[in-house]
Formats: sequence, C-alpha cells, structure tokens
Amino acid sequence: MDAYSHAPGRTLLPPIITGVALLVILAILRGVGWLLSSSHRCKGRNNDADYNTPGEAIAAGLAHIGEDVYRWTGPAAVVVFVGACGWATIAFMASQRG
Repeated sequence: MDAYSHAPGRTLLPPIITGVALLVILAILRGVGWLLSSSHRCKGRNNDADYNTPGEAIAAGLAHIGEDVYRWTGPAAVVVFVGACGWATIAFMASQRG
C-alpha cells in the first residue's frame, strides 16, 4: 500500500504548485508588458508612423509588443487558474476513491 494514497492533501500539491508557478510567470510577463507600453503614446499600430528615426521605431515596436503582452496575460491567467482548479478537483476526487 502506498503511503501517498492516505494523504488527500498531498495529491493537491502538484496542481497547486504548477498553477502558482504559471501565475507568477504570467504576472512577471504582465509587468514587463506594462513597463514597455506605459510611456508610449502611439499614433497607430504602424511603427513607421510613430517616429522618424529607426531607434524610435524600434522603441515603438517594443511598446506595441508590450501592449499586446499586457492585454493577453489577463485572460491567460484566468485560463491557468481555471485549469489548475479543475486539475486539483480531479486529483482530489481520484484520491478519495482510493
């Protein structure tokens, strides 16, 4: 008999650890996206239309990427949270059946 099967709380550790790790990664990405896009005032999504020099165009491109990362990490965090909760529920129910 496995000692692991008698501790239903221990079966929840893998989904919780994975979910928290993914949420931390998404939080870091969201922060970086916010930092890249926070000081940028763009005239549109065309990088060449934002500024006249190549350096300013590169900065505008990074700001647009940062804006996209910031915009999509919120829904991605919801998907990760729901997935981790579903996985934890399945693991808990499987451990209860024994």
